[in-house]
Amino acid sequence: MKNGTLVVVADLGCMKAYRLTSDELSRNPRLEPIEEFTSAEAHGKLVDWVSDSSGRFPRGTAGPNGAAMSDGERHNIELEKRKRLVRSLAQRVNALAKNKEFERCFLAASREIVHQLIEELEPQVRAKIAKNVPADLTKAGRLEIMKHF
Repeated sequence: MKNGTLVVVADLGCMKAYRLTSDELSRNPRLEPIEEFTSAEAHGKLVDWVSDSSGRFPRGTAGPNGAAMSDGERHNIELEKRKRLVRSLAQRVNALAKNKEFERCFLAASREIVHQLIEELEPQVRAKIAKNVPADLTKAGRLEIMKHF
């Protein structure tokens, strides 16, 4: 079945992929689910990643006892977590869209990640994207998803 359409809806912690099909008798398009993925990593809390004990990295200035230690803060940990989750989503979309069954792809991703997700996609997959909607439709029903495309 050539010239099929892949519909992907995603946010930072969830991705749903559908095949857009048309029934020859009724000519009404339908969405058939292909894959659903929920990242447990996206729904975790910062305390799951790091401990609350102070780090053991010497600070530049020492007090009277000479044992000043830093807090070992990780200022960019949330940004790094976000980049990893977007990269993981992009790998899943790449794997689905490379299928020769799909000629084009419709993508809906939350406004916060849509540009990063598109940048992470491979060039041949990026070329297949026919429509890009910056909206989080992961919790929307199939009819509502169809309205956006």
